[in-house]
Amino acid sequence: MKARPGVALDLPRREVVVEIVAAERVGKAWDRFVEVHPGATIGHVSAWGRVIHDAYGHESIALAAVDEGEVVGVLPLVFVRSRLFGDHLVSMPFLDYGGILVDPETSRSDVSGALFEAALGAARARGARSLGLRQFDPLELAEPVTDDRVTMLLPLSTADTVWKSLPSERRNRVRKGEKSGLSPVWGGAELLDGFYEVFAANMRDLGSPVHRPAFFRSMLAELGDAARVLQVRDGNGRPVGAAVCLFFRDTIAVPWVSSRREAFALCPNFVLYWEVIRFGCEGGYRTLDLGRSFKHAGTFEFKRQWGAHPHPLPWIFRDLVPGAPPSPDRDSTRFRHLADLWTRLPVPVANLVGPWLRRQLPN
Repeated sequence: MKARPGVALDLPRREVVVEIVAAERVGKAWDRFVEVHPGATIGHVSAWGRVIHDAYGHESIALAAVDEGEVVGVLPLVFVRSRLFGDHLVSMPFLDYGGILVDPETSRSDVSGALFEAALGAARARGARSLGLRQFDPLELAEPVTDDRVTMLLPLSTADTVWKSLPSERRNRVRKGEKSGLSPVWGGAELLDGFYEVFAANMRDLGSPVHRPAFFRSMLAELGDAARVLQVRDGNGRPVGAAVCLFFRDTIAVPWVSSRREAFALCPNFVLYWEVIRFGCEGGYRTLDLGRSFKHAGTFEFKRQWGAHPHPLPWIFRDLVPGAPPSPDRDSTRFRHLADLWTRLPVPVANLVGPWLRRQLPN
């Protein structure tokens, strides 16, 4: 049947059926949808839920919107249980992104709304205090979003072009590190011990509980070539800077990066970031994701000076228990005194207690 010019047909709309699928039953249809979706992030791949479950035992919940047998939307979630901070349903913990992902060819608001309501139902059924969706792009939902945090994205082209665009201060510090004998090394699980030694000490210094080593081991095992370890070593072969980088399509992300404070004069962090840029340019990657920052924070300025541009993160938080404290990833200011105390712990003690505490924090 054809519509007459200027006359809209009131055709019945197809129902979108949302079903909850256990993580182990997500199957290839989920990842096929993610692989072709232009707005997908590494937080949407089914492996990420397995990484968190393997490392911390958190329940992974996969919501799929299905229309006439076809997947038209996905929402990966993890139920973060915590005796200290309350239980929260989050997409996705320990990453900057996740949230609802909808087929661009469908009615986005209908599918997004169906997935959101299903997530609320899953959160309420588990007694969660809140639902948190870490969207990279805004949704067509009547939900308030955050406006205080951004992710910093650096466009990549050729190494020479990016190098010439850097402020002279950045280039000088990279050169200083190289002249001091610092050298980068890429690898996999064989480099995790050195990475963790640097990372754990730095997390203590920042007042933040460290991830357990199994989190990174599971990541490398589940993600394959999408996760790599980078070390920056001094002239004696000792790691003084290190990172775990994630690769997804044309983007490199650096979510976990640290340098030894006693080696700051050698500029290991500058050598490290330049190596990621160089590696990305030579590998044909188009974007370096330097991770989220609060606007006007010190990390924001550090990343901006590399040439990165802010991309607003429209995260969604829905509180489900009236009067309950907000989730730690929504408001961490109330823990500042605890963070100050944490910096005074011996590193071995922080490494022993930190993973237990980190398990209960979604951020």
